[in-house]
Amino acid sequence: MDYGIRGRVALVVGGSKGIGFESARMLAAEGARVAVVARTQKHIDRAVSSIVEEGGEAIGVSADMSSEAGINASVAEVSDRLGAPLIVVTQADFHVRGFFAEITRAEDYVDSYRTYTLSQVHMLHAVLPGMKDAGWGRYVHIGSATAKEPQNKPPHTVANATRPSTVGLLKSVADEYAQFGITLNTIAPGWIATRTTNHYLENHEGLTDADARQAWMIKEAGVPAGRLGEPSEIASTIAYLCSHQAGYLNGHYIAVDGGHHRSAF
Repeated sequence: MDYGIRGRVALVVGGSKGIGFESARMLAAEGARVAVVARTQKHIDRAVSSIVEEGGEAIGVSADMSSEAGINASVAEVSDRLGAPLIVVTQADFHVRGFFAEITRAEDYVDSYRTYTLSQVHMLHAVLPGMKDAGWGRYVHIGSATAKEPQNKPPHTVANATRPSTVGLLKSVADEYAQFGITLNTIAPGWIATRTTNHYLENHEGLTDADARQAWMIKEAGVPAGRLGEPSEIASTIAYLCSHQAGYLNGHYIAVDGGHHRSAF
């Protein structure tokens, strides 16, 4: 299937590794002109080289995407080098684990909100005008399952409290901008085979054996699939949401989690 995005400029935050890289790679395979945006130059260079070797078009941009200045600078650079980004994939990272009684620094909640939600505010201000001018845009945020079902294994009280605000923001903006041919959606990955997840399972749960992991995933984590998801399984959903065909799918929170969410709706 042709996703109808050949020649579109795609800005992928965190595109040098994991889900972000797989998303950048798939978008490039569909003919998008991809900007890999991340912090570490060597990881950016590796991702860009890999995409180009596969026949895609990609550039790298090093920026701090947690700050307004960094976001504005990165969008300006991408616009100057490739054109206005009409496809934007975002994500944010802020880790303060612990149960409520263990979180003694109130500013952790503020910092979490700033990282997860205000970063989206700044990015939206930076890219929506270009999308509106073009009469077309795709904005996908890689969020978290905690926004819908708060998690306590591991304990994520701070994220449980702040992640939902990002989903609410993007739903509100999706309602406002749908008339301009722009869609905004949130992807909620479940237990995904990333370095962070593997480290947690090995060092906090003592799980190094495949059979033990499968049993734990089903009985303790509550994942019917009994396994970790692959980054490519998240990225393929993101790539579709960025397609021309996904133009009527808007303002949604989509869980890709092996059946982890128990609600039917």
